[in-house]
Amino acid sequence: MRKMRTKQLSFLLAVAAALMIVCGFDSQEKKVYDDGELLTDAEEEGLQELLVETAKRTEQDLIVVTTRDNGGKEAGDYADDFYDEHGFGYEKDNGSGVLFLIDMDARDFYISTAGTAIEKYTDSEIDGTLDAIMPYMRAGDYAGACVTFVSEAERCLTGGETGKNGYYDEEENRFVEYSAAKEEPGWKKAIAPKRLAVVFSISAAVSAFIVLIISWKRKTRMSVNGGTYLDGRGLDFKERSDRFTHTTVVTRPIPKDNGGSKGGGHSHSSSHTSSGGHSHGGGGRSF
Repeated sequence: MRKMRTKQLSFLLAVAAALMIVCGFDSQEKKVYDDGELLTDAEEEGLQELLVETAKRTEQDLIVVTTRDNGGKEAGDYADDFYDEHGFGYEKDNGSGVLFLIDMDARDFYISTAGTAIEKYTDSEIDGTLDAIMPYMRAGDYAGACVTFVSEAERCLTGGETGKNGYYDEEENRFVEYSAAKEEPGWKKAIAPKRLAVVFSISAAVSAFIVLIISWKRKTRMSVNGGTYLDGRGLDFKERSDRFTHTTVVTRPIPKDNGGSKGGGHSHSSSHTSSGGHSHGGGGRSF
């Protein structure tokens, strides 16, 4: 009986290990890097737990970083490089996730997205998150800024928009934009070899059909001539004319564009390549 339980326990441990390998997410991994010493120990501990639990619900790795020395880098470059160098990612190293940086050196804060988070966390949603965080940054409530980031990120990653201009290619580990295909000049599409082959084939078939019809008609005997529709009295033309009487004009107001946001299909996610060669999206502000 004891041997049976030992085997069952070993099997369960093996399954758990396999699931961890497949998922790639380590709930014990450090998610808060308070190098800028902006948080208390209690705030850092609570934020660590919040980030892990939110990551499980969103299936995105979530990280918070603070610094007082950016090494001369822009906030965006610092955030992207930090993500790449630590190999963050929910499903694998350098996979999907979002990093929030507070740079006290340049007094900037920045959101960097990677993997599937690039298309799920659109540019407009990132701007909205930065707007929500700004009051906390100006007030010096950095813990509040971090918590607001987590709350906004979860909302956008689970129930928000999805970028319509691209997708994350897991094999190539980069964000592929649709623009390369959709914005191709029309004349290039028109002279594409496949398209030309189809056009020429259809044209040849139609031309051959017309030639056959003409040839068949030329062989048939003409049974109708000019006298078929004439009688002894000759031609009799009747005159008809139209007289203009009045004009009716119909007008309607054109709706004004109030500049409001539009839903579905208008979301957009931009991306760039970091110094480490990985795709990232994101945005930031100064405070």
